[in-house]
Amino acid sequence: MMKKITIIAPESFGYLDFLIKELNANPEVQAVFINHSKIKYKYKSVFDKLFNVFRKIILNKNIKNSYKSQEIIEQVEGLGEQDFIVVVRPDKLELNTIKSLKKYTKNYYSFYFDAISNFPEKIALIPYFDQVFSYENEDVEKYELSFITNYIYDFEVTNHLNSEYKIFNVSSFDERFQSLENIATYLKKNNISYKIIVRKEKVDASEIVTFTEEYVPLNKVREFLLKADVLLDIQKENQSGLSFRVFESLGYQKKLITTNKDIIHYDFYNPNNIIVVDPKNIQIPKTFFETSYQEIPNSILYKYTLAGWIEKVFNIKPL
Repeated sequence: MMKKITIIAPESFGYLDFLIKELNANPEVQAVFINHSKIKYKYKSVFDKLFNVFRKIILNKNIKNSYKSQEIIEQVEGLGEQDFIVVVRPDKLELNTIKSLKKYTKNYYSFYFDAISNFPEKIALIPYFDQVFSYENEDVEKYELSFITNYIYDFEVTNHLNSEYKIFNVSSFDERFQSLENIATYLKKNNISYKIIVRKEKVDASEIVTFTEEYVPLNKVREFLLKADVLLDIQKENQSGLSFRVFESLGYQKKLITTNKDIIHYDFYNPNNIIVVDPKNIQIPKTFFETSYQEIPNSILYKYTLAGWIEKVFNIKPL
């Protein structure tokens, strides 16, 4: 019997597109992605815009959010009853929308990107879902959520002899930048080649990193990743869950330098492949760059693949 799945989320920079593609590769699945970041309200006139200012100030309501909610509900209605609806970052939606979506599905799930401590409003939304998934162990234990990591969305093995630089990282300018700058300074001082790209709305001049105003699309990020021997992962504050950079390192069989101390507790952790650094006291032995990547057994890797993720969340086994 055909399983119908709808995933509702803000812009995911391509990561959820891989999930939808994998789901739809199964002839017994019909998956739809509603990217509500693309739903934009256009003001009909200057008076319409002024009226919305009044709504926001007096009524604490925004016509843009109301329009987005209406569009999401209409799209879901058009799809008919779903076996699964998964809402990523529900704190981005109006509460009435979250409540209304439940009646269109047998299984109403949410996936919490980022730690709850960074978005505490998500606590109140937990009871509206049948199941809430999170990659933060602390949140899972504290709020009785279901644990699941991000996933390996792509596989490819490259020859390190063709690498253009030892280390690569791409990230947005945020609280992680000081750590990133410290590591970049260390790498430069020790003549370790690297490429570090930082997306920032206002570009600064820097001899340490490369700033860009534009988001780097995932297909371009992939090109950079494959040209490196080692990937660099900088942990966000109040986060111990594993970022996609970790799963890119597994899929591309690249070594990883990370500031995430929690990674040592995962079954794929191998000190030959992964080194945890303190950005305030950086120590990276030369031998880390001199030894080859040690392949992780498929018996361990499967649960972190898209197929393993889909099996756990939707109980759909690969064909």
